[in-house]
Amino acid sequence: MYDVRPATPADLEDAIQLIARLQADPAHLIAFHGDTVEEVAEELAGLRPDWVSVAVVAVDRTGRLRGVLSVEASVEASVDDPDEQHRAYLYGPFVDVPANHPAAGQLWQATADALLDLAASLPRMAGVTRLDLFGHRQNRLLADFAARHDVSAHTTTRLFTLTGADLRALLVGVVGAAGDVPHADDRVCVLPADPAVRDEVARLHDRFFPNAPTSGRRLVADGAEHTVVVLRGSGERAGERAGAVLGYAAGYPQAAEYYVDVVGVDPTYRSLGAGRLLVRRLLAELAWRAGARNRAAAVIRLGNDASERMFTALGFALTLELVNYTKTDYRPAGAPVTQPSP
Repeated sequence: MYDVRPATPADLEDAIQLIARLQADPAHLIAFHGDTVEEVAEELAGLRPDWVSVAVVAVDRTGRLRGVLSVEASVEASVDDPDEQHRAYLYGPFVDVPANHPAAGQLWQATADALLDLAASLPRMAGVTRLDLFGHRQNRLLADFAARHDVSAHTTTRLFTLTGADLRALLVGVVGAAGDVPHADDRVCVLPADPAVRDEVARLHDRFFPNAPTSGRRLVADGAEHTVVVLRGSGERAGERAGAVLGYAAGYPQAAEYYVDVVGVDPTYRSLGAGRLLVRRLLAELAWRAGARNRAAAVIRLGNDASERMFTALGFALTLELVNYTKTDYRPAGAPVTQPSP
């Protein structure tokens, strides 16, 4: 088996290259990561407090990097979300096994187990009670790893993407100067500073997505990662309050794509085009704020036919299927570890 140790700054570049290479193969793909070196570098740079503090690696006898596991875990609880600190996401495990190795499967699993054991003792994992893994449906190594650690398959989701000319066509004439979006429905706007509107969006989000990685409170907070757009009532329909939040969409730019994270519409206004209106405006805002990207993406839970119809109506196409594995009674073992000197 490879030797497993905490990561050092000197490991980062090799880790990025290893992850990007393995991500190209569905049998190793982890859904928390992108497909390119640039995307992986951006994702690892976004881990807090920094990648070195939340990563462990495996090396062979020559010192060559052969495996990596990074974790994303929140350690800050609040009155609004006291359980927030107890959830961790595994960015991996990735293990590079030579194709001609006589016991490739056993080496992969033994290394993956050792990576998880060491990651469990990182200070960032203190107090974690829920563990999430997320990989390609064809990643049987991850499925076997999850089953061995009693992490159950929780949901299957499908990735839909809109690329190239189709994405540009959707945005043509939408993005204007100085942040305005010409010809857009004036009921759809970027999340305003009004606390009442933000509270409404937060309530809707927690109602529609009670187990989402990002709570409603965090979604609407100043400085949040997400860009949020909202659809507000005009008061023209019976029972509709002018200015009421009827729906919202949230997403963020990544190195190579715009990611539509969530779309929520009041049930009364579904199937009327509200979701498509929100997604168009969101993509326009992301394009104006972040510049050109060649792809937009959204992950939809299997069986959510309404969302699939909405995105396909906008031109999105099914790209791949992903499986989320979850353990809700996780208890990391071991004492905190210290990082070695670079």
